[in-house]
Amino acid sequence: MTPIRLETDRLILRPIARTDADDFLEYHSQAEIVRYIPWTVRDLPAVHEWLDRMLAQVKSSLDSDGDFILLSWELKSTGKVIGQSNLKLDSLEDKRAEFGYVTHQDFQGQGYAYEASKALLDWAFSTFDIHRIIANIDADNPVSAKLAEKLGMRLEGHFIESEWFKEHWCSMWLYAKLASEHTYL
Repeated sequence: MTPIRLETDRLILRPIARTDADDFLEYHSQAEIVRYIPWTVRDLPAVHEWLDRMLAQVKSSLDSDGDFILLSWELKSTGKVIGQSNLKLDSLEDKRAEFGYVTHQDFQGQGYAYEASKALLDWAFSTFDIHRIIANIDADNPVSAKLAEKLGMRLEGHFIESEWFKEHWCSMWLYAKLASEHTYL
Protein backbone atom coordinates (compact mmCIF):
# COMPACT_ATOMS: atom_id res chain seq x y z
CA MET A 1 0.00 0.00 0.00
CA THR A 2 1.29 3.48 -0.83
CA PRO A 3 2.08 5.85 2.04
CA ILE A 4 -0.95 7.64 3.40
CA ARG A 5 -1.34 11.27 2.44
CA LEU A 6 -4.64 13.03 2.98
CA GLU A 7 -5.12 16.69 2.16
CA THR A 8 -7.67 19.18 3.40
CA ASP A 9 -7.87 22.90 2.72
CA ARG A 10 -5.26 23.67 5.39
CA LEU A 11 -3.67 20.36 6.37
CA ILE A 12 -1.68 17.42 5.11
CA LEU A 13 -2.29 14.25 7.10
CA ARG A 14 0.68 11.94 6.70
CA PRO A 15 2.50 9.23 8.65
CA ILE A 16 4.37 10.41 11.73
CA ALA A 17 8.12 10.89 11.30
CA ARG A 18 11.14 11.28 13.57
CA THR A 19 11.47 14.83 12.27
CA ASP A 20 8.15 15.66 13.99
CA ALA A 21 9.69 15.29 17.46
CA ASP A 22 10.13 18.99 18.27
CA ASP A 23 6.59 19.82 17.14
CA PHE A 24 5.17 16.86 19.12
CA LEU A 25 7.08 18.02 22.19
CA GLU A 26 5.24 21.35 22.13
CA TYR A 27 1.94 19.67 22.98
CA HIS A 28 3.00 16.28 24.40
CA SER A 29 4.70 18.25 27.19
CA GLN A 30 1.50 20.06 28.23
CA ALA A 31 -0.42 18.56 31.17
CA GLU A 32 -3.72 20.09 30.02
CA ILE A 33 -3.32 18.58 26.54
CA VAL A 34 -2.57 15.04 27.75
CA ARG A 35 -5.18 15.18 30.50
CA TYR A 36 -7.56 12.91 28.54
CA ILE A 37 -4.88 11.05 26.59
CA PRO A 38 -3.42 7.70 27.72
CA TRP A 39 0.09 8.99 28.30
CA THR A 40 1.80 11.29 30.74
CA VAL A 41 3.58 14.55 30.02
CA ARG A 42 6.64 13.85 27.88
CA ASP A 43 10.01 15.54 27.63
CA LEU A 44 12.09 15.35 24.43
CA PRO A 45 13.77 11.99 25.25
CA ALA A 46 10.34 10.52 26.02
CA VAL A 47 8.96 11.87 22.72
CA HIS A 48 11.87 10.21 20.87
CA GLU A 49 11.27 6.94 22.73
CA TRP A 50 7.55 7.10 21.89
CA LEU A 51 8.32 7.85 18.22
CA ASP A 52 10.72 4.89 18.00
CA ARG A 53 8.10 2.60 19.52
CA MET A 54 5.29 3.91 17.32
CA LEU A 55 7.34 3.81 14.11
CA ALA A 56 8.09 0.14 14.80
CA GLN A 57 4.40 -0.70 15.32
CA VAL A 58 2.37 1.64 13.14
CA LYS A 59 0.85 0.33 9.91
CA SER A 60 -0.24 1.83 6.62
CA SER A 61 -3.21 -0.51 6.38
CA LEU A 62 -5.74 -2.12 8.71
CA ASP A 63 -5.52 -5.84 8.06
CA SER A 64 -5.59 -7.49 11.51
CA ASP A 65 -7.08 -6.78 14.91
CA GLY A 66 -4.99 -4.17 16.69
CA ASP A 67 -3.41 -2.67 13.54
CA PHE A 68 -3.30 1.09 13.81
CA ILE A 69 -2.45 4.12 11.74
CA LEU A 70 -0.96 7.27 13.26
CA LEU A 71 -0.96 10.48 11.22
CA SER A 72 0.58 13.90 11.81
CA TRP A 73 -1.38 17.03 10.92
CA GLU A 74 0.99 19.26 9.02
CA LEU A 75 0.00 22.83 8.24
CA LYS A 76 0.23 23.35 4.48
CA SER A 77 1.27 26.97 5.02
CA THR A 78 4.28 26.31 7.27
CA GLY A 79 4.98 22.57 7.52
CA LYS A 80 4.47 22.70 11.30
CA VAL A 81 2.83 19.66 12.92
CA ILE A 82 -0.13 20.84 15.01
CA GLY A 83 -1.82 17.57 15.93
CA GLN A 84 -2.24 13.91 15.24
CA SER A 85 -4.91 11.32 14.51
CA ASN A 86 -5.02 7.62 15.15
CA LEU A 87 -7.21 4.91 13.69
CA LYS A 88 -7.16 1.37 15.11
CA LEU A 89 -8.87 -1.76 13.85
CA ASP A 90 -10.59 -3.14 16.95
CA SER A 91 -12.21 -6.13 15.25
CA LEU A 92 -11.75 -7.39 11.71
CA GLU A 93 -14.69 -9.78 12.18
CA ASP A 94 -17.01 -7.02 13.42
CA LYS A 95 -15.52 -4.46 10.98
CA ARG A 96 -15.08 -2.00 13.85
CA ALA A 97 -12.42 0.67 14.19
CA GLU A 98 -11.72 3.34 16.79
CA PHE A 99 -10.33 6.79 16.16
CA GLY A 100 -8.88 9.58 18.26
CA TYR A 101 -6.95 12.80 17.95
CA VAL A 102 -4.83 15.35 19.80
CA THR A 103 -4.51 19.04 18.92
CA HIS A 104 -1.67 21.43 19.82
CA GLN A 105 -2.90 23.93 22.41
CA ASP A 106 -2.20 26.96 20.18
CA PHE A 107 -4.37 25.57 17.37
CA GLN A 108 -7.49 24.50 19.26
CA GLY A 109 -10.86 26.05 18.50
CA GLN A 110 -9.91 26.80 14.88
CA GLY A 111 -11.54 23.82 13.17
CA TYR A 112 -8.37 21.80 12.61
CA ALA A 113 -9.56 18.78 14.63
CA TYR A 114 -12.79 18.67 12.65
CA GLU A 115 -10.96 19.09 9.34
CA ALA A 116 -8.49 16.30 10.14
CA SER A 117 -11.09 13.97 11.64
CA LYS A 118 -13.51 14.41 8.75
CA ALA A 119 -10.72 13.60 6.28
CA LEU A 120 -9.71 10.54 8.30
CA LEU A 121 -13.28 9.22 8.53
CA ASP A 122 -13.87 9.82 4.80
CA TRP A 123 -10.68 7.93 3.99
CA ALA A 124 -11.28 5.11 6.47
CA PHE A 125 -14.83 4.37 5.32
CA SER A 126 -13.88 4.56 1.64
CA THR A 127 -10.60 2.60 1.89
CA PHE A 128 -11.34 -0.22 4.34
CA ASP A 129 -14.24 -2.59 4.87
CA ILE A 130 -15.27 -0.84 8.08
CA HIS A 131 -18.87 -1.02 9.21
CA ARG A 132 -18.54 1.09 12.35
CA ILE A 133 -16.11 3.66 13.77
CA ILE A 134 -16.22 4.52 17.44
CA ALA A 135 -14.71 7.19 19.67
CA ASN A 136 -14.25 6.63 23.39
CA ILE A 137 -14.37 10.03 25.06
CA ASP A 138 -13.76 10.98 28.67
CA ALA A 139 -17.05 12.30 30.07
CA ASP A 140 -15.13 15.27 31.49
CA ASN A 141 -14.20 16.31 27.94
CA PRO A 142 -17.32 17.89 26.39
CA VAL A 143 -15.24 19.59 23.66
CA SER A 144 -14.35 16.19 22.17
CA ALA A 145 -17.96 15.05 22.49
CA LYS A 146 -19.06 18.14 20.58
CA LEU A 147 -16.58 17.29 17.81
CA ALA A 148 -17.90 13.71 17.62
CA GLU A 149 -21.43 15.08 17.25
CA LYS A 150 -20.33 17.55 14.57
CA LEU A 151 -18.84 14.57 12.71
CA GLY A 152 -22.27 12.92 12.76
CA MET A 153 -21.46 10.43 15.49
CA ARG A 154 -24.13 9.54 18.01
CA LEU A 155 -23.79 9.03 21.73
CA GLU A 156 -24.50 5.35 22.35
CA GLY A 157 -23.42 4.95 25.93
CA HIS A 158 -22.37 6.68 29.11
CA PHE A 159 -20.33 4.31 31.24
CA ILE A 160 -20.03 5.52 34.83
CA GLU A 161 -16.60 5.09 36.44
CA SER A 162 -15.75 2.46 33.84
CA GLU A 163 -11.98 2.99 33.65
CA TRP A 164 -9.22 3.50 36.17
CA PHE A 165 -7.34 6.28 34.40
CA LYS A 166 -4.55 8.48 35.76
CA GLU A 167 -5.24 7.62 39.37
CA HIS A 168 -9.02 8.08 39.38
CA TRP A 169 -12.18 6.45 38.13
CA CYS A 170 -13.16 7.89 34.80
CA SER A 171 -16.59 7.86 33.20
CA MET A 172 -16.65 7.42 29.43
CA TRP A 173 -18.93 8.28 26.56
CA LEU A 174 -19.07 5.96 23.57
CA TYR A 175 -19.77 7.68 20.26
CA ALA A 176 -20.22 5.77 17.00
CA LYS A 177 -21.01 6.13 13.34
CA LEU A 178 -21.88 3.48 10.77
CA ALA A 179 -20.51 3.47 7.23
CA SER A 180 -24.09 3.69 5.97
CA GLU A 181 -24.55 6.93 7.92
CA HIS A 182 -21.39 8.63 6.69
CA THR A 183 -21.67 11.43 4.18
CA TYR A 184 -18.74 12.64 2.12
CA LEU A 185 -18.27 16.33 1.42
